[in-house]
Amino acid sequence: MSLVQFFRVLNRNLNLFLLCSIVLAVVVFFLTRNLPKEYQSETEVYTGIASGLNVASVENSALDFFATSNEYDNLINIIQSKQTLVEVGERLLYRHMMLDSADPRFISEENWGHFRYKMPQELEDSLLVPGSMNETLENIREYKQKNYDSYLVKLTFEDGGSPYSYKSIQRINVYRLQNSDLIKISYTWSDPGIVQSTLEILNDVFTDKMAQIKMGQSSDVIEYFQEQVKLASQRLQVAETKLKDFRIKNRIINYQEQTKSIATLKEMMEDEYQKELAVKAAAEASVQKLEKQLELNKEIIKFSDDILEKRKQLADLKFKIAQLEVYYKDARELEKLKNEAERLEASLNNTVEKRYQYGKTTEGVPLRDVLQEWLSYTLALDEANARLEVFETRKTYFRSVYDEFAPLGSEIARMEREIAVEERHYLELLHSMNMAMMRQQSETLATGGLVVTVPPSYPLQPQKSKSMLLVLVAAVIGFIVPFSIVIIMEFLDNTIRHPERAEELTGLKLLGAFPDLMEYSKNKNVDMVWLREKALGLMSQNTRLEMRNLGVSNKKPKFVVVFSTRENDGKVFITHELANELVSMNFKVLVISHKPDGREAFYDSASYEGGREFLKTRSFEDLIPAGYTPSVYDFVFITFQSVLTEQYPLDLTEKADMAFCVISAHRSWNKADRFAMKEFVNTLNVPPRLIVNGVDPDYMDAVLGDIKKSRSFLRRFMKMIFTLEFHSKGFRSRNK
Repeated sequence: MSLVQFFRVLNRNLNLFLLCSIVLAVVVFFLTRNLPKEYQSETEVYTGIASGLNVASVENSALDFFATSNEYDNLINIIQSKQTLVEVGERLLYRHMMLDSADPRFISEENWGHFRYKMPQELEDSLLVPGSMNETLENIREYKQKNYDSYLVKLTFEDGGSPYSYKSIQRINVYRLQNSDLIKISYTWSDPGIVQSTLEILNDVFTDKMAQIKMGQSSDVIEYFQEQVKLASQRLQVAETKLKDFRIKNRIINYQEQTKSIATLKEMMEDEYQKELAVKAAAEASVQKLEKQLELNKEIIKFSDDILEKRKQLADLKFKIAQLEVYYKDARELEKLKNEAERLEASLNNTVEKRYQYGKTTEGVPLRDVLQEWLSYTLALDEANARLEVFETRKTYFRSVYDEFAPLGSEIARMEREIAVEERHYLELLHSMNMAMMRQQSETLATGGLVVTVPPSYPLQPQKSKSMLLVLVAAVIGFIVPFSIVIIMEFLDNTIRHPERAEELTGLKLLGAFPDLMEYSKNKNVDMVWLREKALGLMSQNTRLEMRNLGVSNKKPKFVVVFSTRENDGKVFITHELANELVSMNFKVLVISHKPDGREAFYDSASYEGGREFLKTRSFEDLIPAGYTPSVYDFVFITFQSVLTEQYPLDLTEKADMAFCVISAHRSWNKADRFAMKEFVNTLNVPPRLIVNGVDPDYMDAVLGDIKKSRSFLRRFMKMIFTLEFHSKGFRSRNK
């Protein structure tokens, strides 16, 4: 829909729109002229949400706009919640119950009468507990619960005209002042005392609820963490006690130091052991060499009982001395054994010296020197063997100690890991509990930070009446609603209406259009005589052009079939008007119709009877009555009945020189029409042309251009704006 069409619809139904607007405005005026006066009061509360100080962060930190917005949404929703507003109504009722009579500071005389009607004295006596608001509120709630379906409860707590009902108190308006920490709450009611009291009570109620919610949430969290910290502490103590008992059982003071000391002693022992092996190897080599030198006297030395006995005794003494030096460290016993070993060694030396005082070896070396040297190395070998035997025993001891301490280390490490895990869990829970307690303290301070910076005032003057505003709104609605309905109907209208849509739906080329001549169409300031003449002139002009294009301009007569897919499309009327127009141009015209037209005609006319005989007609001459000479006529128009519902002669149709399809602009075009049109066009040997009948004069500009009609200066100017014809010659000429 173009702007021009839009304003045409507006202009066409303007009287209806104005009537609806005026009627609705008058109705609202009479309904609202006696509205009661209303008073409004406001209060402002500082929240500290955005810039307030809290325990969790005492320094300035980056502002989280999302979190801040969420906090404000929570606060506003709590204020506007039904539970909050219901409690406000109950507290307001308690305040009025505490009065003995009407007090303008709290309730006016008129509203006191309504209060007494809703709250009889006997009911008030049963509910009111003087000096105890909580008990009174409990009684009121219990009464409401028991008598929820009673008329008195509904009138007091559910009726929109009661100041104690949720429906009335929800008229409060809550919003944040720009980006500040302040919120503003306003309330409007017919009693100034009730307005002020309601806001005062509301401030107390939502502050208490915020504190309950914040403290309740944090208390649950803290209780959870306290329980978990207690359990974690118990598990940690169990793990530590288990490790302590394990150390006591296995006599472990410091596992790391003990194992380090054992390893050090073992390394020292291994070093001494290796040195002793070297001493033994050296002694064995020396003894073997000396025994080879004493080979001749070997039997004497070997079987000398005295020497062997003393040697055995001396070896035993050396073993005992080695044990004392390695294990016991008994200085007195060690000194005694060493002295005895020295005496035995001296005695052995004297015996050997006496036995072999004059002997020599096979190499000629004095046997005394060789024997002395042999004795020294033999004694050294015996001493080395004794110490090695002690070292072997010591190695066995260290192996047993290692076998004992190796699994103990793994067990201690496992227990220490378990303690570390339990300790870390305990510390994390303790930290979380401390953070929750800090958050609780912060929430406590933040809730206490809700400060009423502007207490609700007592309104002295009523607000301006909204009666005129309501009347104005009603007038606008009365205009917009029917206007919207008409526009929607225009969009939903499935009729053909204008020629462009007819061409699009039928697929035929437009020959012309004829305006709607009904009375309502004449009330458009349109020159209907001019419009009718121009429409007929265009159709006759296009008819003659069509003859030339089809090459039948010189043929006499030219047979023209006029048809429509449905009845009442106006094909007989269009044929009548077109025939008269051609006659006025000195053409001879014959119209053959299935029914007489009955209008004044300047052409010759005839009719045919439908039926089987008509369907057998093969030539147009067969339809011309006797006495009529076909060659006299320039045009012979033959109108068919509806091709959708009535049969037509096929042989006759295909011989038509021209064909005109007439459709009404006031009907729709559907699948049946398309099918009937397609079949009829296939019968013709010429392409049919389209004539749209009953077109609204406003849509005739698509065929004839600018329609001749009387327009005011404003309408001409508006049309120029909507059609973007800023340099219109017609507009300039009209304004000369």
